Amino acid sequence: MKKTVGVIFSGYGEQFVTMGKDIYNKSRDIQDLFEQASMCSDINFVQLCFASSDAEISSIDKGYMAILLTQISLYSQLSVIGLRPDFIAGFGIGEYAAAVTSGALSFADGLYMLSKYSKIFKNFIDQYPHYAVVYLSRGFTKESLQQLCDTLSTDDKKIFISAYISADSFYVAGHVDCIEQLKKYCIDNEIRKVKTFSAAYGLHSSIVDFIGVEMGPYLFKIDVKPLKFPVITSVDGAYVTSPDALESAMLRQINAPIVWDEVMDGFVGCQVLICVGPGQQVMQWAQAKYPDKEIYALQNIVDAQIIIDIFKKDDELAHEVDEQIVNFGQCHLDEDVIDLPADLTLADEINELPEDYDIDEDDEI
Repeated sequence: MKKTVGVIFSGYGEQFVTMGKDIYNKSRDIQDLFEQASMCSDINFVQLCFASSDAEISSIDKGYMAILLTQISLYSQLSVIGLRPDFIAGFGIGEYAAAVTSGALSFADGLYMLSKYSKIFKNFIDQYPHYAVVYLSRGFTKESLQQLCDTLSTDDKKIFISAYISADSFYVAGHVDCIEQLKKYCIDNEIRKVKTFSAAYGLHSSIVDFIGVEMGPYLFKIDVKPLKFPVITSVDGAYVTSPDALESAMLRQINAPIVWDEVMDGFVGCQVLICVGPGQQVMQWAQAKYPDKEIYALQNIVDAQIIIDIFKKDDELAHEVDEQIVNFGQCHLDEDVIDLPADLTLADEINELPEDYDIDEDDEI
């Protein structure tokens, strides 16, 4: 019986200049992918990803798409060996990569949607720069933090829990004045695990209700296809298998908190987790949640080769690997190189779960 595999895409925050360069240099298909991305967005991604500044690679309107491009480039190295993840998820903007790899969005459509979102969000932040995000990894429960946010908020200035990471770690987003009061509270109460970030990390609250409204027409213009692999959505922490369900979740996560603790609960049945994209944060969260699982990072060509070697050696992970396509020179994102699972939409519509999935006692079958 094969091992179950989960794939997790990182979000914004740990991007860096030169990310993905080794795979770009090795693969002509990845070079074509960069060219496609540049034509779709009128951004020189070679210059942006490999020869720009920290500020430019971190900008909302460019950095978001650079992260998506890097993640798809990295994941493609595993797709050619027949990787069939049982579940996929993405933190924040990583959900766009999850949608692309699930087959719901083409790469061009994923880039298009993320481009629209990033431009709308950047325009808002440029116009209203008094928002920030803080990460708290100790000292609060959900209830105590929510109570404090309510206490510190006023009619004009509010803060919200924007992401639930674990039982005692959270992101809070909102007006900088309220954020400063929250930080002072932490200092006064000797809560030292506090980090402040820019609004680019995502506000995920009613502050940006209007963005979901503006994004709706753009999403309706594209073709959201049936999913080949289920996605655990960051707004619900539940897996979806139909285009409509994923489309709804992607819109709602813009202005609703990320329930990452529930997303990670969804990987309980997976024996192997692969964390794709720059940085260590999502991997560290996964390791803290599941210290006994096999967890791998995929950030560069060395990581890709390590994972490929493990797949090739482990009969429970190998899915009829074709030795002729296991190399870094081929990227088949839009081709039927492997036998993909049947469309899951019907199973979703009739409320049946595929037999390999964990079934809760309360689920109806």
